[in-house]
Amino acid sequence: MVIGLTACILAQAAVATAPAATPSTVAPVAQPEHHADDRLLQAEILITKNAFDEARKILTELAQKPYGERARDNQVQFLLGMLDIHDQDYDSAISRFRRILVSEPGAVRVRLEMGRAYYLSGRYSEAERQFMYARAGKIPKAVRANIDRYLGAVRQRKTFSYGFAIALAPDTNLNAGPATNAVTLYGLPFQLSPGAKANSGVGVMLDTNMEWAPQVGKRAKWRIGAQLHRSQYRQTDFDDMTTSIYTGPRLTLKRWDLNLLGNFARRWYGDRGYTKAYGPSADATYYVSPRFGVGVGGAVNRVDYDQNLSQNGLGKTVSLSTFYTPTTSSYVRGAITAGWQGARDPAYAFDSWQFGLAYIREFPGGITASIAPAFTKLDYDSPLTAFETATFSGIRRDKQYAVQLSLLERRFDFHGLTPRIAYTFIKNDSNISLYTFKRSRFELGLTASF
Repeated sequence: MVIGLTACILAQAAVATAPAATPSTVAPVAQPEHHADDRLLQAEILITKNAFDEARKILTELAQKPYGERARDNQVQFLLGMLDIHDQDYDSAISRFRRILVSEPGAVRVRLEMGRAYYLSGRYSEAERQFMYARAGKIPKAVRANIDRYLGAVRQRKTFSYGFAIALAPDTNLNAGPATNAVTLYGLPFQLSPGAKANSGVGVMLDTNMEWAPQVGKRAKWRIGAQLHRSQYRQTDFDDMTTSIYTGPRLTLKRWDLNLLGNFARRWYGDRGYTKAYGPSADATYYVSPRFGVGVGGAVNRVDYDQNLSQNGLGKTVSLSTFYTPTTSSYVRGAITAGWQGARDPAYAFDSWQFGLAYIREFPGGITASIAPAFTKLDYDSPLTAFETATFSGIRRDKQYAVQLSLLERRFDFHGLTPRIAYTFIKNDSNISLYTFKRSRFELGLTASF
């Protein structure tokens, strides 16, 4: 009964500019048992007769007095969400579907309708994520085809996005100071100043980004974006801020996304100018399937330092990346990046390799957990004269290991902001003790992306 019932709402909720409504051959949630005098059954029958107002009245009363049985309570929320879509109250529908997914993150049909509500409200980034999760479920071929149409439409229509995160950040080594109190330079021991040693503290971290990409052709957009990161501490000497802007064309084909951008970034450290970086970048993503994609990218950047001009030089990077949605509640992405940074003084020039992986999983109870390990290797070109000895060349070699663990609480949603807790650990091993350090940082805050 329920599977067919929702089709009535879907047919009326579809809009002319959207793909066809999601077929109703996927069960919405775990099916509740019905009784002869069941008011939930009455509401479902009213929906089949297009008596939506009467059905909503019954369902609203049932929602105010939950059964305490998950399947029945979720079915009430699902039908109310479908009525909300019919009435174009997409925020309410999204809230109801989110409530169901807290307890049933694998509910494919709810993913589909939540994605459709996001799509109809113009929130295409969230719609894309929900459709990709749903695409990983066991669904009929016709449903897969319709999801693919939605995903294709999302890629074409997504013109505006932004993200925001703010957090308190206790940090054991906010300046990445060495794990030593002294260093040998030119064969002589020197004590490190307090500012050069590892310093701990509590800061506030702010990250925000925004992009507008208006259509300039049938398959072309022009991207204009900006990003801001700031870490603010009581000790102003360790404040760190980076702003960046970019612009350029994007071409969206059936299986390809192609980007060509011009980039500019400015960094301040200790509230003083630190670096400027500018140059072009290009990347291409190929969608092997809607759930699986691979990408390649490259960038050339001129980096100029405000203080140490010997570090000025041209940098180049190439990268390979991939993403995959293995289940209806998990997502994996990874990247490999090779870099070459030049400098006036070859002692500051280096080659680099970086490997990164991220796994995100939604769990019952409203928790989304992620783990993101990374490894970076730096090999410098020439000796640092101050560290040369009879037995050591003075050429710096670093290996950095990092991992971030984070938890999102999906049950709480305040104007799109979700509570987040994260822990990041970094261990940098260097053959020069001045650059060896460990760092632990916690983040307790709110995050959102649209």
